[in-house]
Amino acid sequence: MFNKLWTPSAKNTPLLWSRKEEFDTRWKKRIEVMASYIDIPGAVADLGCGMMWLEPLLKDGNTYLPIDYIKRDERTLVADLNKRPLPPLSASVGFLSGVLEYITDLPGFLEYLQDSNLKKVILSYCTLENIPDLRMRKSLNWVNNESIYLLLSAFTRRYNLTAIEDANQNTVMVFDRKAQ
Repeated sequence: MFNKLWTPSAKNTPLLWSRKEEFDTRWKKRIEVMASYIDIPGAVADLGCGMMWLEPLLKDGNTYLPIDYIKRDERTLVADLNKRPLPPLSASVGFLSGVLEYITDLPGFLEYLQDSNLKKVILSYCTLENIPDLRMRKSLNWVNNESIYLLLSAFTRRYNLTAIEDANQNTVMVFDRKAQ
């Protein structure tokens, strides 16, 4: 299930990703794959938390920090990831499942993540190599079309790539902060 092209000017149109029906339960598998890489204690910042499917997968020693542009529950840190300034992140792990495709300034956002004190970043992204059809990408409301090389070059300045795998055309990447 993919979202139809959303236009913010449409009257009586709910915000994109505000309704439970917009979330495909098949995405839980990708989140499970990604969650298996959370191997350090501390807070896990779920950026673009959506239905908060990550939370029940966390281990003892991890706390959950949901971040989204609308309030998902009373704990949600409400932040639009496309607007600056972004809130400082106070977490050990940054978790980004299916959110980077919606970031208008992807290089700037990746810099924000690197400038945080995250020890680990776990992300998924539908790279241009996996989904090259630009019309399809636009129909899914994706606002950027980047190669895996942008992500790798952005992160490997401050992080080591420790895992990479495919989860249903999503490239899952795990980055651990380099020793300083």
